[in-house]
Amino acid sequence: MRKMFIIFFLLPFSLFSQQPFIKPSWDLRLIDEPTSGPQSCIYTNMIETNEGFYVVPLLHIDEYRNGKDDCADIIVINRDGEVIKEILLEYGENYIVNNIVIDIWNDTVNVFAHLISDVRDYAIIMHTYLHDDFTIGKSKEICRNDFGGKKRSEWDTMIASPLIDKEGNRTMFYRYTDYPEPSTDMSWIMMKFDSELNLILKKEYYESELENNGFDVRFTYNADSTQYYMVSYRNDYPYYYFLNVFDMELNLTGSIPLESDTPVDLVALNGCWSQNPYDGNIYAIGEVLHPLIRSEICVFKIDVEQDDVEMLQLTDTSDDFMNNIVHGISNLCFLPDGDILGLTIWDVEDFLVYKPDAYYAYIPVFDTNMKKKGEYYYSIGKEYNQLFNQIRYSKDDGVIMSGNVRYMINDEIYWEPYIVKFPASAFNPDNIEESHAHGLHLAVVYPNPGGDVMNIRTGLRNAVLTVYDINGRKVHEQEVIEDVTSIDASAWSSGTYVWELKTENGKCKVKEVETGKWVK
Repeated sequence: MRKMFIIFFLLPFSLFSQQPFIKPSWDLRLIDEPTSGPQSCIYTNMIETNEGFYVVPLLHIDEYRNGKDDCADIIVINRDGEVIKEILLEYGENYIVNNIVIDIWNDTVNVFAHLISDVRDYAIIMHTYLHDDFTIGKSKEICRNDFGGKKRSEWDTMIASPLIDKEGNRTMFYRYTDYPEPSTDMSWIMMKFDSELNLILKKEYYESELENNGFDVRFTYNADSTQYYMVSYRNDYPYYYFLNVFDMELNLTGSIPLESDTPVDLVALNGCWSQNPYDGNIYAIGEVLHPLIRSEICVFKIDVEQDDVEMLQLTDTSDDFMNNIVHGISNLCFLPDGDILGLTIWDVEDFLVYKPDAYYAYIPVFDTNMKKKGEYYYSIGKEYNQLFNQIRYSKDDGVIMSGNVRYMINDEIYWEPYIVKFPASAFNPDNIEESHAHGLHLAVVYPNPGGDVMNIRTGLRNAVLTVYDINGRKVHEQEVIEDVTSIDASAWSSGTYVWELKTENGKCKVKEVETGKWVK
């Protein structure tokens, strides 16, 4: 078993602010220093037990990418961010681990592995469980799918974490493509198991059989567990996306077009769909591409009872600098007070070419009335960039983000798992000091380095932006009244500038909110 090391550290000086060292409640890297050795990644869901332990599956990224790995890891973390158990899941050299998902039923942590045979002629779902002391129970094959002589790709993925209804029945959903060339008519398989994990229903859909072909990657129940909902798309429709409705026998019964009152035709929505446990509605956060708003993150709310869709655009101006969701598992976090946190990356173009200085996690906050309340940015420092793919509310009133960080050694990019935890109160827009105390910031200046235009993005209002040259001379000052403010810097000399963003508190005292450096 691979030995994992833990390091807890104070974050480096923020790229946004010249403040003392700051830290979240805790953050956790699973190696002690950057290394070019074997790598693991969080590719799937983490869960929290009733006792407050976090259970996280890890895939071995090098072997996973090459379709060779026959084992995976699970780590168990306590509420203080300490790894208390490391578990090796071994499946034998005849199998390739394609995905691991976990859930909890009757206080038992269940582990489901989607395995493909080493010659790729069939796949199985293997179930095991964890005892109370987090040792592994007995493994059992619960489903086998033969490929009928046609080999399948190593990228075939069990997409949905199991859904558990009131009777303890589980529904899983995954897809297949042909190997080695992807098929234009993918197969989507839905399976239902009883509480004893016996297969009781299985449906296979091909895209060509569906009116709205092309299922997306999220699958959920309605509030009373009487229908399933799954998103699909069709390229020749102006509104592009549909919410498909299935009965409890896995039959497709209808599709709701995701139209919006906003005058925007959905060209693309790469999002994650989740049901709010408090109001029963389905929400999504994703990227919309359109000439009017260019590329921007939007939020959608689906009232399944009224067949109604609302859209919230998270900036009031067009913004070429792309927010995006990449490899999202669960990109919405529902708080008991009604606030909802989203999670995306900033900026996807810089992420793809690996520019650590310009890459942050972007966390917008909105409510169930589809009103934006604020937005936050988080970075662990310019040595790394991070790909957070899950955000969740914890039982002790915390917010946990999990994913992976990337770093470069000798022009090669490497990965390691990374988990960070904040108090939920740090995302209160009226509590800027607590946000700062936990490494969260409320403004970003970009591109950096830049040219003739300096942009600042923030959800703050009644704020004044001031820019100074390296000698302390004021070169610009203006009020911030939009989400994105663009400043003409064409007359400025090349060099380093310092920016400050200040606002007033309830007693009308001016205070510094954010400060940072920008290079032209």
